[in-house]
Amino acid sequence: MIPETHENASLCYQCAKCSAGCPLAEEMDLLPHQAMHLLALGEDERVLRSSTIWLCAGCYACAVRCPNDINITELMDQLRARAVAQGIACPRPEILKFHQTFLKDLARRGRIHELRMMGEYNLKIGKPFNNIHLAPQMFKKGRLRLLPPKTLRGFRRWMEKLCKD
Repeated sequence: MIPETHENASLCYQCAKCSAGCPLAEEMDLLPHQAMHLLALGEDERVLRSSTIWLCAGCYACAVRCPNDINITELMDQLRARAVAQGIACPRPEILKFHQTFLKDLARRGRIHELRMMGEYNLKIGKPFNNIHLAPQMFKKGRLRLLPPKTLRGFRRWMEKLCKD
């Protein structure tokens, strides 16, 4: 059990539904169900040094699919925080930069503005035109908007309260 979350990885019986539903599973060095297995075995260090905890998109697909109601997303968040606290470097620095850029954009309005986020990320990694060839297709499919989405109602008050606690 990871004490910060009160989630018990040993409840996982390896059905792999979390891994099957993860949109980033093919990029991970440990699939979510494999990470749960290692945590249950006390192999926390191996999970903390994996790219899996940094690649987690926080989409909750794994947590929703888990028949034992293990909040794997919360576990991944806590594992990232623990890795940072222990000075364990992200194995792929560009993943950390993406994660930081994503959270910064999310904190602005409670929603992601893909165009702004990708622009900031590309500048952070020193490749301002990285993936620019994808933009026309994303515009056509409505996944890339010029204007940012409206701020979620009450989001700023919620963030202010959260930061005070």
